[in-house]
Amino acid sequence: MNKGETTFSDEYREVAEKTQALLAYGPKDPFAYDYNGACTAFANGESAMYTIGSYAIPQIQTVNPDMDIDSFVMPANNDASENKLNSGVDLQFSVMKDCENKEAAYEVLDFLLKDENVQSYLDEQKAVPCKEGDFELASTLDGVKSFIEEGRMADYQDHYYPSEMSVDAQIQTFLMKGGDVDAFLTKFDTDWKRYNRDIIRKVEDYEKEHADED
Repeated sequence: MNKGETTFSDEYREVAEKTQALLAYGPKDPFAYDYNGACTAFANGESAMYTIGSYAIPQIQTVNPDMDIDSFVMPANNDASENKLNSGVDLQFSVMKDCENKEAAYEVLDFLLKDENVQSYLDEQKAVPCKEGDFELASTLDGVKSFIEEGRMADYQDHYYPSEMSVDAQIQTFLMKGGDVDAFLTKFDTDWKRYNRDIIRKVEDYEKEHADED
């Protein structure tokens, strides 16, 4: 996109259509549920499957602690070997440059990152560690464990969208208004160029500067 070599209208049409098709398999009014309500409904057995990440499991189990939950990768490809697990790091530790108590801060981080404490966090949050080690994953991740072990994963796409695009609102509006795929994708293309113009300009300048190196 930044190089002008493709468009979201070309690349995202299939996923937009498949996302729209999922609505037919959900409740009659899926938009009546907020995040908390959807977690509660699933915990109470009102649905057999829930299109959500494993991060929702702790909240679901606050309603139904004994619920037997497993996970699976969305079968987004006709070739099963091409399917990937979406996974992203959305939390991190940091010690600011101007921190007046750096040594104390590092001591806290050293404590939190001890293997036994990482394992406690994994057990509590049904999470996947970012630290290398011999950690045990929760049984709720059994269905996706092979993808993790084999590295068959891809980062969340929304980690790359400018926040000004409000992509979550765009997708919800697209689905709530009956799913005009062309209008949705056209707006996606337009907003990307609008809110990402500084990076697009840098890419253009870089390409011009290094054009003779190819």
